Amino acid sequence: MTHPFTPGPIDEDLWALTQYLLKCGDLLDGLTRQPGEAPQRLADTIRTGSALYRTSLHTGKLLTQASLSDAATTIDGQEAIAILRRLTEATSNAAARASDAVSALAHGDTASADQLLEQSRAHLYRTPVAVQDVSGALLRHDGYLYAQEQAARENLGTSTPTVKVSEAQRSGLAAFARGEAVVHESAAGTREVIAPLYAHMRGTTIDALMDKGLVCLTQLVQQDRYGVQLTTAGVQVLVSARPVRNCGLVRTTPTPVRTKGTTLPARPRR
Repeated sequence: MTHPFTPGPIDEDLWALTQYLLKCGDLLDGLTRQPGEAPQRLADTIRTGSALYRTSLHTGKLLTQASLSDAATTIDGQEAIAILRRLTEATSNAAARASDAVSALAHGDTASADQLLEQSRAHLYRTPVAVQDVSGALLRHDGYLYAQEQAARENLGTSTPTVKVSEAQRSGLAAFARGEAVVHESAAGTREVIAPLYAHMRGTTIDALMDKGLVCLTQLVQQDRYGVQLTTAGVQVLVSARPVRNCGLVRTTPTPVRTKGTTLPARPRR
C-alpha cells in the first residue's frame, strides 16, 4: 500500500533555513548602520528585501511539507508545525516591512525607511533558535514512530507499563529512540547529550531514564562517550505515553517595534 503522506522537512532544509535567517539578519544589521541618502541606500535595501522574500518562500515550503507529512499525527510533530507556522508568519512580515522600506526610500523618506527596517529586524528575533526547536520536535516525532514500528515488530503489546515518566523524560525517550544518540560523561559523572545536535535535555533526565531501566549506555571507542539505546521497557513506555499538549509554545518573534509616529493595531487578548 502506498504511504498516504509526503516526506516532511529534512535536516538539510532546516539547516538552509537557519543560514538564510542569519544572512537576512546580517543584511538588516548592515542597513541600520549604513549612512547616506535614499538613492545610495536603495539598492542594498532592495537586495535585503529580496533575500527576506526568498526566505519566507522557503519557510512556507517547509511548513507545507510538515503539514502534509505524518507530523500531524504526533504531539511533537504538531509542535514542529506550529513553530514553522509562526516562522512563516515572521519571515513574511519581515519581507513586507522591507518592501515598505524600499517604497519609502524610493520617495526619499529615510526616516520611515529606518523605522520599517527596525520592525523587519524585530520580526526575525530568535528565529534561528526557533529552527533548532523545529529540528528537536521532528527528531522526537521520528523517534516515536520508530518506537511504534519496533513495538509492532517485537509484539510488545499495548498494555500500560507500570513505569511512569514526566514529560521531560518522555521527550528524552523520543529523542533517543532512533538509536543515534551519543552521550558524553564528564570526570564529575555528569552526562550531556552531544548528538543528535537538537536533543536538548538535562543530565538529570538522562540519569532518571537510566535509573528506571528505560535506556542503556554502551561504551564507544572514544573515551567518555556512550551510545544510547532504549530498552524494551523504554520502547513500551514511549509508545504508551500520553503527552500533554503544550499550549504555551514560545513566541518566535516579539511584537514589532513601535516607533514614533507609528500606530499599531490593537492586539487581541489571548
